[in-house]
Amino acid sequence: MNSRTPYQTFRWHSEIFDCYSNDIEQFERQLLQETARLQLKPRVIGHIDGWPLQLWQSPAANAGLPSVLISSGFHGEEAAGPWGMLHFMSELTDTIFTQVNLTLLPLANPTGFSKGHRFNRFGENPNRGYLSVGDGATPSLEGKLLLAHAQLLLAASRDGILTCHEDILSQQTYLYAFEPSKQPGAFSQGLLAALTQYFPVTEAAVIDDCPVENGIIFNHFDSSFEAWLVRSGAKAGACSETPAKANFDRRILANSAVMQQFIAGSHN
Repeated sequence: MNSRTPYQTFRWHSEIFDCYSNDIEQFERQLLQETARLQLKPRVIGHIDGWPLQLWQSPAANAGLPSVLISSGFHGEEAAGPWGMLHFMSELTDTIFTQVNLTLLPLANPTGFSKGHRFNRFGENPNRGYLSVGDGATPSLEGKLLLAHAQLLLAASRDGILTCHEDILSQQTYLYAFEPSKQPGAFSQGLLAALTQYFPVTEAAVIDDCPVENGIIFNHFDSSFEAWLVRSGAKAGACSETPAKANFDRRILANSAVMQQFIAGSHN
């Protein structure tokens, strides 16, 4: 498998949003429209080159509901995650707030996203360094900001964390999944089924040195954001991987669908 290159530029056009994938100004405009419509509460974690790193949360938390977190945009060339979140948000109504306490992290790496580059503009990987697992990774600027708000993030992801990524090398889909069991259960299988409505499941037996079984890499703890939150107490977690060699709008729809399934599975 070819390695992913940090500074190669990737850009696609979306017919759904009528813009290019790295149009961060258009992304921010539409994000503000959707968050205002849903009356989501902003929580600014920090700023990177003037761009906000922020969470958006339910207007009022309900102690009796599950608390779940959806995040995307850790790697700037994996653009269908953030745009998929916008599509997901556009289909929400305020009834969602009677089902879950929802927290969204739409764009974790704004400087990489705006350039279509995998890493941030400082050459750092925003999805490594959250756990000490022997890989020698240290947190990026974004990671340090997120780790400084660990208490907030741990509460937000108590009942589940979904992070949406893409595989720039693939034409097939797969899933990293975390459950407190020996085999993937309904949570993991439901998320994979949402993805395979759009793309074939990967035939690979190993991806990035991780064994894959029926499209799922199960309970693999690296130093990623989602692994950290699961290790820190989230009941379940997943990282979806859509194939970036496929049509961009189809990838957007797949990301939106896996987010919808994550919400449906978290309160059933």
